[in-house]
Amino acid sequence: MRSRGAILASPLLCLGVLAAVAADNAGHLPPREATAYHNRIRGAVEAYPYVIGSWVGKDCKVPTAAVKLLRPNIILSRQYISEDPATGSVIEAELLIVHCADSRDMTGHFPPICYPANGQPLLEQRGFSLTCGDVPVKGTEYIFDCHEERSGWSRKSVYDFFVVPRRGVVPHITDVRAAGADYQQRSFGAAQFQVVMNADLPPEQRDVIFTTLVGADSELIRLLNPS
Repeated sequence: MRSRGAILASPLLCLGVLAAVAADNAGHLPPREATAYHNRIRGAVEAYPYVIGSWVGKDCKVPTAAVKLLRPNIILSRQYISEDPATGSVIEAELLIVHCADSRDMTGHFPPICYPANGQPLLEQRGFSLTCGDVPVKGTEYIFDCHEERSGWSRKSVYDFFVVPRRGVVPHITDVRAAGADYQQRSFGAAQFQVVMNADLPPEQRDVIFTTLVGADSELIRLLNPS
C-alpha cells in the first residue's frame, strides 16, 4: 500500500513545476510593452534631423535584399554632405540606423560579414570610445578596401556600434547574439548605427564626423536603452 507521502508526491511535484512556470512567465515582458517600445523607436528614427550643423542629408534607397534579411522595425539610410573646413572641398558621410524588432534578425548584419561579402575586404580595425552629444559610445571602426568610382574612395571607414535594451551601447555583435538567445529580451530587438566615410580623411576628422552625426540626437540612444 502506497504511503500518503508517495500518493501526494506526484501532484505536489506537478504543482511545483506549474508554480515555477508561472513565476517564469510573470517575469516575461508583456508583448504590448514591446510593441509600444517599437513604436517609440520608429517615431524617433523617422524624426532624425536632415540638417546637422553644416551637414545636409538626403535619404538613400535601402536594397530590398537588406530589408528581407533584417525585417527591420525601422531603417534609416542617409547621405550627408558638408564642406571640408580645411580645404573647402565637399565631403560626404553615410549614416545608417537600423532597429530590428527581434534581435535575432540583426545577428547577420555586421560589417566584417557584409562588406567583404560585397567584394570589400577588411584591412584593419580599431576600438573607439567617443562621446556623442552627452552619451559615451564604445564601438569599432573598420577599414575596408573599396575602390569606388562613384565616390573616388580607395578605402572605406565604417564606425559601428549596437544598442541592446538593458545591455546598453555595445561594440560587438556578440552582445546582440546573447540577447537573441534570451527569449525574454529578444522581442525588444536591437539597434545598429554605422557612419561610413572616406578612410583617407585624418582619424581626428573621422572621429568628429562620427560624433557630429550620431550626437545630433543622443536622446535616441537613451530611448533605445530604457532603464
